[in-house]
Amino acid sequence: MASIYKNIHFSWLLIASLFLPINFLQASEKLEGCFKASQSCEAVRSIRKNTNPGNISLKVGKEYRLVAKNKANAATHYQLIIKGVEPERRWVTLDCGRVLENCSDSSAAPTARRIASDEYLLALSWQPSFCETHKRKLECKTLTSTRFDAGHLVLHGLWPQPRNNAYCGVSIKDKAIDRRKRWDLLKPLKLSTDVTKELAKVMPGYASNLQRHEWIKHGTCYGKNANDYYADALSLTREINASPISALFRDNRGKKISSKQIRLLFDQSFGAGSGNKVNLRCDRKGNIGELWINLKGDIQNDLSLRGLLRKAESTKSRCQTGTVDPA
Repeated sequence: MASIYKNIHFSWLLIASLFLPINFLQASEKLEGCFKASQSCEAVRSIRKNTNPGNISLKVGKEYRLVAKNKANAATHYQLIIKGVEPERRWVTLDCGRVLENCSDSSAAPTARRIASDEYLLALSWQPSFCETHKRKLECKTLTSTRFDAGHLVLHGLWPQPRNNAYCGVSIKDKAIDRRKRWDLLKPLKLSTDVTKELAKVMPGYASNLQRHEWIKHGTCYGKNANDYYADALSLTREINASPISALFRDNRGKKISSKQIRLLFDQSFGAGSGNKVNLRCDRKGNIGELWINLKGDIQNDLSLRGLLRKAESTKSRCQTGTVDPA
């Protein structure tokens, strides 16, 4: 009976697959960048049906936003955005032009707009835990038990919310570089001597150009320049490290502490209810990795952490108890 059921089930799936769109049977692969036309090729809506509503063709020398290729391997077509036609997503053969990482035609380059928001997430890391899984990082190779980041929470980033509020006004080329984690290829930031000095200490990932990544992805949506963005982030981090919270981590290296303990210290340090804005995050081994802290308010003009925590949304802690990894 089970065998009959399996055969019927397989037959049903086979029949159903015949009615699926071709994209389901042969998945396309998303791409970013631009495509510069070298031939006046037809731009079809459907590769299989070869339909071309409006008889649209590419204009030689014009750049188009690149969306996808029809196959991950052995692709034959690129999908482009052709503005002003319906539908605007069209397929052209690979030999119709060449792919560009960056668009010289600004009209073809998509740039995210900053979402006006007064909500932020401050991500602070416990560096010894990070280095357990990233031992080849320069900042981890040089970590000692007496260095600042072995006994204090360190800055990962200050992230304007919501989550998709990222890469504001960033070129396709820089976005692609960032996503490949080639942060050394991103432009150096214009930071003051004081901010640079403190950032190198409080953000150990500075040694691996983490500051460039955080600026490109999150800082560009902050509404101020890179120096002010990091000055504000450092001020918030400084205030937390001046509280008993870092001492809780430092005094319990090699031991376990709970989300309840951390939240209680936040309440005592920054006002009742502050602890509910803190999400304790642990790795798979149970080591504490980060604190994700919700903030809300005019962070750029009022750096009162107490006020920013009071207005913020509460959050659940993903980890209830974790080990404080020693350096």
